[in-house]
Amino acid sequence: MVTEILEKLNQQIPPRPFNNFRTTTSAQNSRATILNPRDTYCIGDQLDVLLVAKDYFGHRKEYGGDFLRARIFSPALKAGASGKVTDFNNGTYLVSFTLFWEGLVSLSVLLIHPSEGVSALWRARNQGYDRIIFTGQFLNGTSSVFTECGLILNTHVEQCQYLDARDHEAFYCLKPPRVPCQALTHMKTKNSDVSYLSLKEKLLFRR
Repeated sequence: MVTEILEKLNQQIPPRPFNNFRTTTSAQNSRATILNPRDTYCIGDQLDVLLVAKDYFGHRKEYGGDFLRARIFSPALKAGASGKVTDFNNGTYLVSFTLFWEGLVSLSVLLIHPSEGVSALWRARNQGYDRIIFTGQFLNGTSSVFTECGLILNTHVEQCQYLDARDHEAFYCLKPPRVPCQALTHMKTKNSDVSYLSLKEKLLFRR
């Protein structure tokens, strides 16, 4: 079941390689247009905005996948609500807002990450199983023995397998010599310095 969900997500977030940062989505160059504008609206009406994504050269994007956050708000009333974003996968998006209250409202559509950044983060996430270093502590008599652990261990050395009976997920530790697998008492973790983003991809996340 989990594998099927991840496969569907992989189809929804395809690779978006790029050679030039300026070919990625630009919030400044992208254009938003209110569809069928009216002078007045009633509470409960829907306000639709067509967003056309463009890159830093001003060229329209030919694919979707941008991470957008849409909001409607009124500071005077201290009211706000999220908008619905529909991705047409061709560089255009329909952003729909429901008008929940009376009075003036402001609209906001923020580009959180361009599609190229979303794709890079998804790829890095799927590669990052060894980003966290797990160390298992085994008790050997009165002494402690430490060994490498993880979800995946790329080694042919004898391993201890710890299986979650409910989720059927396995965790592994390198088996210390002359120490039973049941002697595992503690687990420690720390982040490694590994990065799965290229230098160009890291530029997408600078603020």
